[in-house]
Formats: sequence, structure tokens, C-alpha cells
Amino acid sequence: MSQPKLTLYQYPGIQRGGTLSPPCGKVQMALRYKGLEFEIKNLGTPNAVKRVNLRGRVPALQIGETLVADSSDILSELEARFPDPPLEPADPQLRLEALFWEDWADECLYFYAVYLRWVPAAHFAQLKQSVFSRLPWPMRAIVPIIAKRTVRHRLAGQGTGTKPEVVVWAEFRNALDRLDARLAARSFLVGESLSRADLAVICILDQLLSETIPPGLMSELESRPALRAWRERVHALTPSAAN
Repeated sequence: MSQPKLTLYQYPGIQRGGTLSPPCGKVQMALRYKGLEFEIKNLGTPNAVKRVNLRGRVPALQIGETLVADSSDILSELEARFPDPPLEPADPQLRLEALFWEDWADECLYFYAVYLRWVPAAHFAQLKQSVFSRLPWPMRAIVPIIAKRTVRHRLAGQGTGTKPEVVVWAEFRNALDRLDARLAARSFLVGESLSRADLAVICILDQLLSETIPPGLMSELESRPALRAWRERVHALTPSAAN
């Protein structure tokens, strides 16, 4: 039986087929890991996103006649429709643990990544050069200001944006230390095989190592050997959608 047509609506990236959105990258990796054929449609403006999804958020995946939004909901739908290879452990306790890791990545680690991309002056300057310099004048002058204001408002609402930069850096490095310790004696975050927990975390770390921010963050991962080995292991199984 042939698969239904799959169309992934996402924010575009710098490279063809890539994305600058970790949630969109997570869905891309899940689709590729499951060996599914899919089409990518990039949406470059808030109005374009709302024409697809009234919530104004992507990723959104069209599966035949059904549109599923939110990366976690998409992964659950993919698992229900295309269970092989699985992205959820068979054991109920491990499956719950994988969901906890995914929630931590989506609601905590993600916001460290957003902060580190947009708030430090040097990082924002790199983001403007890598992404917004491609826009025509005067959009390349106006759009970064509006986008940064929107992002900082969201960061403040979540809480990370109210913290000093030195605190965010400390919390981010502490999160990497915990990941490194977790992976010191195991191949994957949960169970014995790749799961949605791994994709939820790695899609965020991949974006932090993209060309949209200065390369100093690479040393943060390179100095943690278990974390580095885990990234190589996951990428051997599924391509990244960074950039």
C-alpha cells in the first residue's frame, strides 16, 4: 500500500531544503528516519503561515487530507501511521520517559537556543549577516528589528528572556553537562535505540552549530565527548535539517 502524499510546511533555511527552525528540523529528521517521501514547502512570512495554519505556527504536515501542526503532534501522528522503524520505545515507562525528554527540549533547551541566537550582540549581528542580508532593501533593515522585538517578547513571556546573559550561558552549559553525563554510559537518551527524545534534543543543538551564529559554540559540544559521540551516532541514522 502506497503512502499518502506528505507535504511539510516549514520556515526556510540558508541551504536548499534546510530550515532555521529546530521544530521543523525535528520533523524532517523523523520523516527521513522512517524512509518517507515528502515535499517541502517553505513559508517566509507570518501571513503565509496563517494561510496554512490559523495558529500561525509551523511545522505543519499535510498527510493526505489531514493537516497536523506542532512538531510533537506530528511525530505522534507519524508513529501511529508509520510505526516502522519506531521512534517510541515499546516499553510504556520508557515511552513516557522519551516524551518527558521531548517536552524538556521543546520548553527549556529550545529557549536557550533562541536566546543565544538572538540576544547576544555578536550573535545577532551574525544572524543579520547570514539570513537577513539576503532580503531586498529596505526589508533587510526593517525585518531584523521587528523579528528581534517579537522574539524577545516571546522569550520574556517564557521566562528565559528575563534572565541576564551570564545566567543563560550558565544554565545552557549546565544542560549540556547533564546531557553529557546522561550519555556517558548509553548510546541514546532513552532505551537502546533512537527515539523522539534524541531528535527533539539534537535538532536544537544542530541549529546552535549553524552558520547563523559565531562558531564559539562548537567548542561547547566538542569539549563534551559523550555528547559529541551521541551526535555522530544519531546523524549516522538520520540526516540533519540544520541551516
